[in-house]
Amino acid sequence: MAEPPPSPGDDATPFLLKVYVKPAPFRPLDHFRPDAQPARDEFKIYVWKTNTLREVAQLLYDADPTISSPLALHAFRHIYWNDRLREYDAKPVGVGVTRVPLSSVSALLSDLDTADQDMQVDGADQQRDQRPNDESTSKLLGWDLLKDEIDESAASITLADVNLSDGDMLDCVIKPDPSLATAPKQARPTGRDRPSDRFGLSRR
Repeated sequence: MAEPPPSPGDDATPFLLKVYVKPAPFRPLDHFRPDAQPARDEFKIYVWKTNTLREVAQLLYDADPTISSPLALHAFRHIYWNDRLREYDAKPVGVGVTRVPLSSVSALLSDLDTADQDMQVDGADQQRDQRPNDESTSKLLGWDLLKDEIDESAASITLADVNLSDGDMLDCVIKPDPSLATAPKQARPTGRDRPSDRFGLSRR
């Protein structure tokens, strides 16, 4: 007789967790009823109770790299069966979780900025011409917008903290990295600089 799969109550073994993922907002709770249509955005991942929400976000990315960018904002809620109400209920777990800590990415870009400055030729003329308010790459990318939305304490919440039981699920919504909308974009060529189309004619 086959043994039952590990459950969330087992500390030393991984267990299978259902996670539903979509863009914000959260889905209605009646989507989790047993008679509901199967969701196309359902993921089944093996996790440990020691896994954090950030690690869950990374596991989801490993399963489907199209669902998030490194600094996309994840919000999680715990879906469980409420015996008193005789229906599924939800409890917020964590908001503002990114796959990669902003501090790690900012530190990497800071190192690149420093390397660029070190490569510049020292000279009085250059120092005179350099902009006094030169902005860092991190700020140019708009990542300062993320500081108020990212919650590192939420990212460190473990599944043990969530207190999952058999049959429980996680619901996750993902908000795109807001800095992507403000990142510098390459100017589109106009007029004579515009490439010709496949018929050899300049577009008007």
